[in-house]
Amino acid sequence: MKKGYKISIAIVIAAAVIAVIFWFSMPSEQRHMISFMTLNGDSYDNYQEYQVIDRNDKALVPTSFEPDVADTIAGNNNRNVVAITEMVKNENSKMMKKAMVQATGIDDYTGWHLIADEGAKKGANPFGPSPLSYYTSGLAANLHTQILKAAEVKGVELDNVKVEILNKFRWNEMMSPEGAGFLDVTTTNIIIKSKVSKELIGEIKKMALNSWTAGEAIRNETVIEPTLIVNNNDFEDYHATSGTTLSEISIVDGLKLSSITKVSIKPEYLKPVVKDEGDIGFDALANMEFEIFAISESTENSDRPYLNKITLSTPSSETWEIYADEFMGANDRPVAPTSLEYFTAGTALCLTSQTTLVSAMMGLDYNDYRIENQMDYRQEAIDSTNMASYTDTVHSYIIIESNESQERLKTFYNKSLSLCFAGEGLKNATDMNTNCYLNGELVK
Repeated sequence: MKKGYKISIAIVIAAAVIAVIFWFSMPSEQRHMISFMTLNGDSYDNYQEYQVIDRNDKALVPTSFEPDVADTIAGNNNRNVVAITEMVKNENSKMMKKAMVQATGIDDYTGWHLIADEGAKKGANPFGPSPLSYYTSGLAANLHTQILKAAEVKGVELDNVKVEILNKFRWNEMMSPEGAGFLDVTTTNIIIKSKVSKELIGEIKKMALNSWTAGEAIRNETVIEPTLIVNNNDFEDYHATSGTTLSEISIVDGLKLSSITKVSIKPEYLKPVVKDEGDIGFDALANMEFEIFAISESTENSDRPYLNKITLSTPSSETWEIYADEFMGANDRPVAPTSLEYFTAGTALCLTSQTTLVSAMMGLDYNDYRIENQMDYRQEAIDSTNMASYTDTVHSYIIIESNESQERLKTFYNKSLSLCFAGEGLKNATDMNTNCYLNGELVK
């Protein structure tokens, strides 16, 4: 054997030994995350074909709780919303998931399903918007609706209304035992074109903010009642399945409910403050900061006055357009998910993302898991200048099928809750920066 060849073999062996030593010197959480992030998922022979947004085939039946119907009192508009999430298995994304969401108490109403994704490869579009994109969209559309309703109470006409919302999210030491996720600040711009006075617009703004149900949920500390359920054998109807979306375009009853915009769209007044760091290492990932925006605009549909188009950002570079609608009466059926359905589904989907990441970090051995949530919303004096809204309670259930020890599963449960940006945004009072513009001028 030639001397040079022997030296080459020695170098290769030495490099391999160093690589092995380096690999096992890393914390196990980092090793597990590298494997999770770099290895492709399993491939399957058959895939369920989903639209990104579509109606549910049947009403939701959570296995962990009996959904409550909100009390109805004259002059109020209380509503509870249920969400159930499942992972969707696809070799091109380990973060693809489906939320089924439904407002309760409406006969023959089955609600909607939403596909969410955060696992797209660089240069590729995800299978759907991210959980926090839906969450932020629900915030924007919900405020937009309340502005329109406040103007109706005041008996004034607004030529155009637009709501821009920017949410700033942050992880703090994500991989440590004390790691947590946060919604640091919500910045909102209300943009109105109208001939009415600034004083009247100021009154409409105040009424809308007081009755902004989703905004109240994050502005104040909201009660969250979490529960861990282990091996309840209820994975027959709701379980992880192999699936895909054939297109980003969703069409329901002739209305296009989702699509990716041809060019990336930016807000008119919002100025992002978090810089795009490009490829980041583990330290940066563990303390990652990012922003999601949503822009809600009227569709000017005389038959559906609360039908809004929402342009939203994702952790990727593309922007999406989705639509939100609202109930207009006891027997009414919205033509798109309602703002509170988006907000509720986004909350459940965000927690589902964290269970995925935490189980990967821990190398947890499990068969399946899902989230079942109910959020209780309350609106009072809805047709008066005293209109007000509240989010009373978030009931959250993490359901897992696993033979891991109770101690490990408890760690998984607590860590998943702690890292959930949406949940922490509800649990803690969030800083709110809100501006209102009338015909381009700031309304103080």
